[in-house]
Amino acid sequence: MSDLHRQQRQFSIDEVGELIDLAARLDDLVTSSGLSYDELVRVAGEVGISREAIDRAVATDRAERRRLAKQAKKRVRRRMRFVRHAVAYAVVVSSLLLIDAINGGGWWFYYVAALWGALLALQGMRFLTRKSGPVEKAMLARSTA
Repeated sequence: MSDLHRQQRQFSIDEVGELIDLAARLDDLVTSSGLSYDELVRVAGEVGISREAIDRAVATDRAERRRLAKQAKKRVRRRMRFVRHAVAYAVVVSSLLLIDAINGGGWWFYYVAALWGALLALQGMRFLTRKSGPVEKAMLARSTA
């Protein structure tokens, strides 16, 4: 038996999870379609994990996946709201410019464009700089790279 097997090292819960996951991938234990619930319970039972613990883990995982999906939906809705607002701004301000130019204009559309543009800029700044927003993610990615 190798020295690795003879060592009586204790592994943390995180290490156990990562090692089992890695071993399952290396050993092709989990097929491309995954494991059924019964197979999961059987495999867990072999290492002393109860069915109740598996049930709690499955429920926790499902709740976390629902929470993450809800957050993702919320981010997409915010982004789409900003995009719709920007498109509406471009269409309306362009139309006002055309109307003002046709009427020989005093260039009054600048007031509408400036006020609405400021509101759009505030919305864009809020979108970009919010917690876990695109700017924060980019800065975190650069600092960890």
